[in-house]
Order: sequence, then structure tokens, then C-alpha cells
Amino acid sequence: MTGVEREGERGVEAGGDRSVAAGGNIGRVATGDHVTQVERAILLPPEALAPAACPDGLVNIPRKAVRFVGRERELGWLDAYFDGPDHHVVAVRGLGGIGKSTLAARWATLRAGGHRPTWWITAESRADLDAGLAALAGAMQPALIDVLPQEALRERALQWLATHDGWLLVLDNVTVAADVEAVLSRVERRGRILITTRQAGGWDGLAEVLALTVPDVDDSYAMFAQAVTGLGDGDDRRARKLCATLGHLPLAVAQAAAYCAETRTTPGEYLDQLRQYPGELYETTPGDGRQAVAWTWRLTLDRLVAADPLTGTILRVLAWWGPDRIPRDLLDRLGPTPRVRRAVGRLAAHSMVTLHEDGAASVHRLVQAVARTADASDPHRRAEDIDRARLLAEEALAAALPQGADGRAEWSAWRELFPHVETYVGQVDPADDTERTAAMLHQGARFLVSDRDLTEAALWFERAVLCRARVLGEDHPQTSASREGVAECWAIGWDLEPSVELQARVVADLERVLGEDRAETHVARGRLAITWRHLGDTEGAVELLEGALAGLERLRGPAHRDTLLVRSHLGVAYQDAGRLEDAIALHERTLDERRSLLGPDHPETLTSRLNLARLYEAVGEVERAAAAFDAVVDDAVRALGEDHPFTTHLMHVEPPGGWRHLPPGWLPGADW
Repeated sequence: MTGVEREGERGVEAGGDRSVAAGGNIGRVATGDHVTQVERAILLPPEALAPAACPDGLVNIPRKAVRFVGRERELGWLDAYFDGPDHHVVAVRGLGGIGKSTLAARWATLRAGGHRPTWWITAESRADLDAGLAALAGAMQPALIDVLPQEALRERALQWLATHDGWLLVLDNVTVAADVEAVLSRVERRGRILITTRQAGGWDGLAEVLALTVPDVDDSYAMFAQAVTGLGDGDDRRARKLCATLGHLPLAVAQAAAYCAETRTTPGEYLDQLRQYPGELYETTPGDGRQAVAWTWRLTLDRLVAADPLTGTILRVLAWWGPDRIPRDLLDRLGPTPRVRRAVGRLAAHSMVTLHEDGAASVHRLVQAVARTADASDPHRRAEDIDRARLLAEEALAAALPQGADGRAEWSAWRELFPHVETYVGQVDPADDTERTAAMLHQGARFLVSDRDLTEAALWFERAVLCRARVLGEDHPQTSASREGVAECWAIGWDLEPSVELQARVVADLERVLGEDRAETHVARGRLAITWRHLGDTEGAVELLEGALAGLERLRGPAHRDTLLVRSHLGVAYQDAGRLEDAIALHERTLDERRSLLGPDHPETLTSRLNLARLYEAVGEVERAAAAFDAVVDDAVRALGEDHPFTTHLMHVEPPGGWRHLPPGWLPGADW
């Protein structure tokens, strides 16, 4: 091809044999004899030969922070950190929906004027990161957008970032730290890089980590009130309750607010709908069509479960326990310890759970709510898997529970585990209660009695009665035991008439089912006698207690715990009857045997000492009574701790010389 070829008005010349002239990009050219072959050639404009230049005011930030509330502490932390020497990279990490991207957009918007450029890249994958860098190069030199391939544009952007200062790069929703490591190694010390991620690990040596938690209560409510205006007093309270129910998770609060604003639904109505239709409200947001909370977590679980199916099982189990500080011992009951800890670590690495220094785990309550809600379209939330996880959660929790709440160790264990028992029984339909559930309810109710929450304790005992009656039968001794617990709560709360009627039924049932001369029957008679005493029938109470004590000494021995319980009750009844010397003798014997059986610091041993202090005052030995009382207080604080119910009670009891009347059952331990 020789001479001149013309393309429109533009002249393109080629000189010499077999030379080529092109007025634009060409695909394939052969010049003959196979000497020169061009598969593809790109005609570069003059701008391609010039260095990249950032135009003034180049800002690319999505409108994620239009309605922004709070986070002043986090914004201030970012300011302070980036102002420090050699502080270039921060990774804001946290649960999906917690507001990482919104915080990053807010900070970048506030600081855009101090950077050139401010550029946002959605960096969920390496391909996304490459595309975002290429877009930056294109924004700097638009003439190159349709000329250079993406690889060349990406490299052009990296070269510019590596040779200039004062820029801000936001890498949003990074899935794996390794995806951005190569970019950081090339450019991090020239500008500032703000990363958002659900990935908790992998940032050592790459970025300073800011762990984002949920906003405080007031900020959460303010976020809701921004979108739903005109809230009245009643709506205000319900809106705050709604925010708490959603765990103050920003995405969930915004979702609920959008729903309420668009459908003219009040916060109270939304709460009702949430209880009835959790799946629908968690999955959809009317109006803007955004992906909902469940979808965010599903993407994470897809990745986790592919690597380790146990992660999905554990997350479904965690959905049935309390959200805060799930003890490591409880977690370890879900399978072989190394596998469980590895799976929990993976969940924590993706911000699905939070791991504490002692190995305890916390999980957001909305993550739990979604994980408990069946969805046939989600492979991680099949109904049969959720129900299987519920039973596994129940089994592990029941096995971990201490059998009493007497000493410091048992009390501490109950305090740690009770929130998880409470959450479990609160989420389970009573129709699905098993014999194991009933046992857990009965034990939990005993803890509530010792903690003086009588109303809730009575409800738990009543639910245990219903389950045991259905599973074991109306006349089963365990059913009677829970029924007696209901009566005990009524008696302690001074609702004595219905209590004595129910206790009498329990005694009659045990006499009929087990027999009149059984230990369980004698113990029930002893409890009935105490209520008689408080109804004023001291003589009848003494007679019933003496018979119960004789039966227990014969059947279980004089130093059995049940025998000591009834003997202590009889000593209190003797005191009411004015038989003070007999009462002192019984309490001194009970104290000696409790010391031997239970130890000097057990609450029942301390109760015997307190009973004796009261008796010493009654016989006029006030100084001895005061010294005995002070010693009980000191030993209770030392042995049980200041937060144990026995100690707490002592702190509110007037010392000898100014005793106030104590209601039945006020003292914890056996001697109610």
C-alpha cells in the first residue's frame, strides 16, 4: 500500500513499499511475504503520552451519609489517627449493616476538601478493585477511557498514586485483606486509605483497625425519628423499644423506619408485625428495593459454609442463646473443641460474632433473629436445620447448668448462664417444650426465686407444670415439684391463701402417688407447715413439722440436707410459739450438722447462724446477737460476694436492737 489514503477530511499518509497508514485503531494487517503482521494496534491520542494529572475538585463519594446521626467518637478517632505521623491506612470493620460504609462516606465527605482526589471504590473483589482504579485513571484523563484497556488504566492510576501525596482512597466492603495488599504496598505511604470490611483478621501490618459497634440508644432513636416524623409520646416510647428490639443495628433501624414512613405504620404496629411475620420484615424494604439484612449475611455465610459447614450450624445454635458473652465452655459443648473454636474464629473473622479476650462470644440480636427465621430460598435457613440447632442449643445449655445456686461458684455460674436460659425459653414455643426444657425452666425458676424475681419465677414454674403434666402426667412427682414452686412464689410474696391451697394439693398428690411415708411427702408437709405458721396457725405448724422431721430422720437420716431443712423450719416455729430454748437447741444442732455437711460458708450454714443471732436477741442477749450478726455479714461478703442475694439481703437488715419483721422466705437458701 503506497501513496495517500484519505478518511473524510483527515489525511493519513504511508510512505514506501508495504507501509501502512491508519486513521484509527486497526485489527489485523498483513503487508505481504509474511514479513510484517499486526494482530492489533491502538492509535494513542497525544494525551496518552502526557503524565496523568488530577483535576481540581475530583471527588467521588456515594450519597450514603445524607441522613447521618451520631458517631462523633468514631469520626474524631479517624481525624486523630490520620493526623498522626505515618498513619496512612485504617480498616473500619464490623457486622454487615452496622454502618461502616455510611461512616466512611461521612468522614470522606467532611474531609474531601483536604484531599486531591477523594475517590471511592467498591472493592468486594480484586476485579472490583481493578475496575475502580481504572475508573480513577479515566476520571483524570477522560480521553483515555475508550483507548487504553482496563489493565493499562489501572496501572496508570497506581503510578500516579505512588508518586503523589494528599489523596484519599476509600476501599469499601473489602472481603479479604489479601485482595488489597498489593495495592497498599505500592501506594499507602503517599496518601490516606480508608477501608471498610467485615473481615476482622488479616490486617496486622497492613492497617490500623477501628472496630465499629452499634450506635448508642439516643443516636439509634434519632436515626429512626429522622425518617418517621410526627411521633407522639406513645410512639416515641415504642420507637425506642423497636430500636432496641432491632439491636440498634443501623441498617435494620433504617429499614424499619423506611417501612413505617412509606406504609404509615406506627412503631407499635411494626413491633406487632415483627413478632407475627419476622421473615417478611427482615427480608424486604418497600420503596427503595435495597437488599435487606438477611441478604448481607447470606453472602458471608455462603463463603464461610463452603470452607467449613460447622460455621453455619454454630451460628444457628447461637441464635437461641443470649446475644452477649456466650461462655466458651458453652460453645465447646457444640462439638470437638478444636473444630468448634476454629469455626467460631472464622465467624469472628467475618464479623458475624465478636470474640472477647476470655473466649466468650457475642452475636448481634438481629443476626440471631434472621438465623432463627426459616426461609426456603436460603440454604442456611432451612426449617429442619433451624429446629435441629434449637435442640442442640437446649442440650448444651441444659448440660452446662449448675444444679444449685448456693455458693459463690454456683451463683456466678448461674449469673453467667441465666441470660442464655432466659433467651432460649423466651424464643421457644411452649408447645415445643420437652422434658429437658421443663427441667431447665424449673431450675431457672429456682434461681429467680433466690434472686427475688418472684413474678417471673412463678411464670416459669407454671410453664414447667404445663409441660411436665403433658409429658409426664398430672400426678408425676416432678409435676408436683414445679407446682409446689408456684405455691412457694405466692407464699414469699405474701399471697398466702392460694399458696396454702396449692401446697395442700401437692401434699395430697404425693401421698396418693408415692405414699404418706415418703421423704418427698414429708418435705412437702414441712413447706406447707411454714405457710400455716405465717397464717397464724403456729400450733398446727409445729405439729406438722415435728411429724415431718421424725419421718425424714428415719428415712434419710438426721444429717441429710432435707432433714436439716425441716429441723430449721421447726426451730423457727418453736420461736413463734415462745419455746425459745427449744428453738436455740434445734438451731445449734442444725448449725453444727450444716457446717459438717455443707461447710462453714454455705448460705444454709450462714442462715442457721443468722437464725441463732435473732434468737439471742429474743432472749435478751443483744450484744451477743449483734456480734453474731456482724460475723455473718463479714463471712457472707468474703465467701459469697457482695452481689449474692444472701449478702444483699443482709445489707438491708437492721442489726440486733432494731430488727424489722422479715417476710417468709426472705432469706435465700433452704430456709424460706
